[in-house]
Amino acid sequence: MAVSKMKKLTLIAEGSKSEEILQAVQGFQEVEVRDVFQTTENNQWVKTFFGDYQPESHQEKVQALNFKIDELEQAIRFIDHHGSSKDKGFHLQRKNLTLQQLEEKFDEAELARELSEVQSLEDRFNRNLEKIRELSDEETKLSLWQYLDVIPANFASSKTNVFLGAVDEVIWDEFKTVIQQRDTIYLEELYRGQTEICFSLVYLKADQAFINEQLNRYGVVRYQYPYQELPKQRLQAISKELNSLYEDQKKMAVRIGQKRINIEQLEWAEETLLARKNRSMVQDSYIRTHQVFVLQGWIAEDAGGKFQQFITELVGKENVYLELEEPTENEIATEIPTKLKNNKLVQPFEMLTEMYSLPSYHEVDPTPWFVPFYFVFFGMMVADVGYGALMLIATTFVLKTKVLPRGMTRFMHFFQILSIPTIIWGLIYNSFIGFAMPYQPILSTSDDVITILILSIVFGVIQIFVGLGLAAAENIKAKDYLSAVSDGFAWQGIFVGIILAAGGQMLLNNQALVITGVAVAVLSALAIVFIPMLQSASKVKGLARGAYNLYGITGYIGDLVSYTRLMALGISGGSIAAAFNMLVGFMPPIARFSVGILLMLALHGLNIFLSLLSAYVHGARLQYVEFFGKFYQGGGRPFAPLKTEEKYVNIEQKEK
Repeated sequence: MAVSKMKKLTLIAEGSKSEEILQAVQGFQEVEVRDVFQTTENNQWVKTFFGDYQPESHQEKVQALNFKIDELEQAIRFIDHHGSSKDKGFHLQRKNLTLQQLEEKFDEAELARELSEVQSLEDRFNRNLEKIRELSDEETKLSLWQYLDVIPANFASSKTNVFLGAVDEVIWDEFKTVIQQRDTIYLEELYRGQTEICFSLVYLKADQAFINEQLNRYGVVRYQYPYQELPKQRLQAISKELNSLYEDQKKMAVRIGQKRINIEQLEWAEETLLARKNRSMVQDSYIRTHQVFVLQGWIAEDAGGKFQQFITELVGKENVYLELEEPTENEIATEIPTKLKNNKLVQPFEMLTEMYSLPSYHEVDPTPWFVPFYFVFFGMMVADVGYGALMLIATTFVLKTKVLPRGMTRFMHFFQILSIPTIIWGLIYNSFIGFAMPYQPILSTSDDVITILILSIVFGVIQIFVGLGLAAAENIKAKDYLSAVSDGFAWQGIFVGIILAAGGQMLLNNQALVITGVAVAVLSALAIVFIPMLQSASKVKGLARGAYNLYGITGYIGDLVSYTRLMALGISGGSIAAAFNMLVGFMPPIARFSVGILLMLALHGLNIFLSLLSAYVHGARLQYVEFFGKFYQGGGRPFAPLKTEEKYVNIEQKEK
């Protein structure tokens, strides 16, 4: 349970075998391709044996693949959103496949034909939608003039003009009064809206100046009638055309719905192209000529033999040369990746370490060290048998019945494991969805609050003690023995001394134990102060640094206070659940067994969510701040093997 020891893999084969071998490397999914064109001393052999060789650029190929992938995603979305099918869709059911199984079903010609058909449907569908929008806008505007019974362009004469316009409803009456003062002007109201009035004017050309003056005075908006037919006739034509378009859209929706059976084929093709894209992304990291193919990469030591067997089975032992070698100090310092190696119980918790920062190559993996504490802390903060049982049942059911993406599978295993301490602490606190079970609790959240508080701090002391031990171990591994004492053992000595003194005084009334504890604490404090002085060239600066380090004891007090959240969250979650039960219990019997059931489901669902979220976040916070801060640096580069995206399927090395 540590950081995986890595080996540098060198693979040499004929140039003609490059694509087949690269596909095999990707299918194995445990080899990170190394860029052999980095300007490092370990890549001098490239210039020696291949001179001015330049790798192929992957940009053009990746762009073409991205374009095709975008087309596929758009086609899938279009079919999904616009098809009128009663079926829920024929999406690709997630399954476990080898990369060879995935790619052997890919038919590029069939894909091009299918995409062309979907694109034609989409273009026609969108043209219809655009036409419908245009006609609907036209219909809306023209409906304001539907009572116009003349065509303005045809009605005007040598002595008269026709004007169509709209004016604000507030000033309509005033405008109407002014216009109607002249007998030579005919005014007709055609439409009354909430904010404006549409009207027509027929007037003598001799009154043009007066008309212009009033139009400007009242801010009239002119409407230019563009048609050679009456509004009612044009509206009828628009309605007929819209009905035709709607019918066509219905037929199109049926045809699009029929394409749903091809969604699986399109998603399969997308997964294949994503795999090819990832292979193309490393195209400029290896050497490929007509004669030879040379690839280097990083692989975990325990996967080396398995990879050799895997690739020889696929391409033949005689077609490939493999060599595994130890990384150099320079490679470890500058480029080697970090891959965690833990058992199945610990692996789901690696995501918490990854969220913080991976360890560097020679650093301790903190995951197996914090898992027991996180296990206890999470259970202590949720602490309900019913909630834990629901977690266990739900996660187990999903894991047994569904093939999930790997990240989701790990997340499910994470909560499946944490359901166990939740049940255990629920039994300790005697809480089942907020109800008390028929036995006396080991610890009562109402009567034993101080005991639970002390227990929380004791757990904190133990975890901090372990963290300081790891800090000492890391310094010993680096052969910095004085720092191991000042940064680890001395602080542990202070804790031991305080515990001995407090226990001797308060519990055992043993003065010798008190003196021993004080002596241990004082000697440890002196070590923290004076060891930096021994390590420093300037004794004064070293002493000052040591004194400042000792002042850090106030931070430990804050750390221990942080662990009281274990008590607070555990008690609050159970109290809220009990309050919900009491609230429903006050209802009349009829309401209790009707609305009350729904209310219980909603309220306890909310409480489960908040309890799990709080335990997840605060449990992680205790690891990151109070535990990691004692010994852990992080900063490792994540292991990034050449693999597939696994958007729709999980890729396995061998068929199961």
